[in-house]
Amino acid sequence: MSTTLAILSVWVLTAAGVQLGTLWIMKLSILPMLNALPYNRYVNTCQLIDMHVFHPIAVWNGVIAAIMGAVAAYLSPYPLVSVLFVIGSIGMVAVGVTSEGFNRPIWRQIEKWSPSQTAAQWDQKRFNWHVAHQIRTYAAIVAVGAFVAAFIGDVA
Repeated sequence: MSTTLAILSVWVLTAAGVQLGTLWIMKLSILPMLNALPYNRYVNTCQLIDMHVFHPIAVWNGVIAAIMGAVAAYLSPYPLVSVLFVIGSIGMVAVGVTSEGFNRPIWRQIEKWSPSQTAAQWDQKRFNWHVAHQIRTYAAIVAVGAFVAAFIGDVA
């Protein structure tokens, strides 16, 4: 394995792992807590979470990891390892598309809701946000798994 490919492998694996860790914590603890709250407490709690710093970091972490995974795929001398890097990159793109296309727009709506007046279709939007979060979490699992396999394939 070349030094460049080793650095790219560690980078994408770390980036995808951080992304997965964040999403996994939300899946196992934050979402069940939020979903158990009545409307007014749900809105109050969501509005107390400042996602304006997290969202850009998460998005750019995913974009950069996907690009670096594609570069690693190009540099790898092994076709199977290249495919694994591409799968990992697609997983990171899926995380980003789901986040930016579904989760973030709903979150921006929640930030404007009134805790005292139930927003239209809030149950459906909460359900959609939850499903989109599940999708992006599983996409991150695919990305991490593919990047781990690619790293092992390049080392072996």
